[in-house]
Amino acid sequence: MRMTLGYSTVGSGATKVIWAHSWLAGHEGYGCMIPFLDTEQFTWAFPDFRGYGRSKELAGDFSVSEMGRDLIDLTDTLGWDEFHLVGHSMGGQAAQWVSGQPEVRDRLSSLVLLCAVPSRAFPLDADGSRFFGAAIDDLDARAAVISAVTGGRLGTGFVRHVNELSRKTADPAAMRAYLRTWTQDDVSEQVKGYERPVLVLTGQHDSVLTAAVAEEQIVPQYTDVRSLVLDGAAHLPPMETPARTLALIAEHILRPAVKPSS
Repeated sequence: MRMTLGYSTVGSGATKVIWAHSWLAGHEGYGCMIPFLDTEQFTWAFPDFRGYGRSKELAGDFSVSEMGRDLIDLTDTLGWDEFHLVGHSMGGQAAQWVSGQPEVRDRLSSLVLLCAVPSRAFPLDADGSRFFGAAIDDLDARAAVISAVTGGRLGTGFVRHVNELSRKTADPAAMRAYLRTWTQDDVSEQVKGYERPVLVLTGQHDSVLTAAVAEEQIVPQYTDVRSLVLDGAAHLPPMETPARTLALIAEHILRPAVKPSS
């Protein structure tokens, strides 16, 4: 059943951008970047996937294709004939699925995959499954996950802040379903044919979804693709290095519109 995700928009510019969020928290995970948004050139849309934030009451199967279809439906709700898509972590897996859908290829002007889960999913070993699974119902365990995915580098205050965002915005039942999704759902066969610009960003200190994982499993899906490592970031660049992350993304989005000098 199609339903419109809850969302907010910032800015009023002609260039339209949707941000797809991660597993840990809803769109509030992008809050650190809000002061740095260019609101004159861009309109930025921040939806919540089903089970998060303003979409917390929306039921569903919590699959990759459902996330992707909800993002496409949101562009229709917004009346956006053309748009750019940024997918972070779990949201990056959904963004890859979107890029493979023939009906939106001509509308999706560019794609950014930020510390993205590969389209073929990211299976965990037994220890990893227990580690992430425990975080669903136990906030102390969730704090441990937050610390681990940021390399234990940012202190207890940072971990506490992210954990509180997660507690407020993520429904545990949805987190459980999405954990199965991003670790098991292989949609790689549906990610073909997208030829517009793609930027793949990974964090320098991300020990899970590393640059090597991106180079092996994400980059080969695309033809017009650049892969960059974000200095000083791990798995949560929108909070760790918000200004630099946003600058790279805005530069990428605007690049297709730049015409070579005669």
